[in-house]
Amino acid sequence: MDYIDFVIEYGKKLEKKREECGKIDAFIRRAEDFPSLVVQEGLVPAMTFYYSKAEKEVNIENADCEELANEGKGYSVYLSLLIDVLRSFANLKCTSPLDCIREVRQNEIIITRKILPILVEVKKVSNIVG
Repeated sequence: MDYIDFVIEYGKKLEKKREECGKIDAFIRRAEDFPSLVVQEGLVPAMTFYYSKAEKEVNIENADCEELANEGKGYSVYLSLLIDVLRSFANLKCTSPLDCIREVRQNEIIITRKILPILVEVKKVSNIVG
């Protein structure tokens, strides 16, 4: 699967959650902020910041409406998306946020170049869906 197909499939999951919850503003905010944070601070600092804000790792299918809609939330779901992107498109083997941070540190510049276009597309699709 190429990254456009990945983003389209994720967009469909977001649409389903938006229909269920009414709004997904918290996730949209995280999707908007993360690519800029990566450019300004680096991928590892951005990941550690989101990890510090996440209560737990939750994928989009299992996220409750509060996690997707309420201000100050959405970090957990975005972190889960990020791990999926890293595993699928940067060929990382990590299964947890800390494992991913450790792996990203070894080739941060290369991995950033691989995944940043994907994260920008997720940002666009999130805004369209929301």
